[in-house]
Amino acid sequence: MPSRKKTLHSLPFDDILLLGIATTLPDYKLAWHLNNCLPIDLIKHEDIYPAQHSLQEGFSFFLYDQGENRNVFNLVSLHSNGSRWIKLPVNTDYLFIIRNALDQERLDQIIRAIRNIPQIVHAFVVDTQKTRGIDILLETIEFHEMEILKSHHKRLPKNKTL
Repeated sequence: MPSRKKTLHSLPFDDILLLGIATTLPDYKLAWHLNNCLPIDLIKHEDIYPAQHSLQEGFSFFLYDQGENRNVFNLVSLHSNGSRWIKLPVNTDYLFIIRNALDQERLDQIIRAIRNIPQIVHAFVVDTQKTRGIDILLETIEFHEMEILKSHHKRLPKNKTL
């Protein structure tokens, strides 16, 4: 009897929920609407320049961290000057990323609120298991977020006393 290969399957981003958003809104207006309809405060940070793209312009990036043991929200554009970062089965302009667990009721509330924003064509949950390249995208976003947090939390030099 031939031996079976035992494979361990793990989900590197199992606590992340991705919502795809198709809209005609520019990034700052979408972030403004999300801030108003959800109790969050997305703030624009430096654009992301993925290594696999040779674009002069980056992909817009917004961040809101509710604090320790709470949710972290990102809004990331998926297109820049006609180039797409990743192709999803449904035409998607932005990813709204939610880290840490949400119950189904809260998720449904968020999706309903997003769908009620004017000029939103579609909002849906992205299946991370069936989407190619999503791991690299999420890894790039996490590294970008860590760089932002690291630059904002640099220690100030101690005052020298005489």
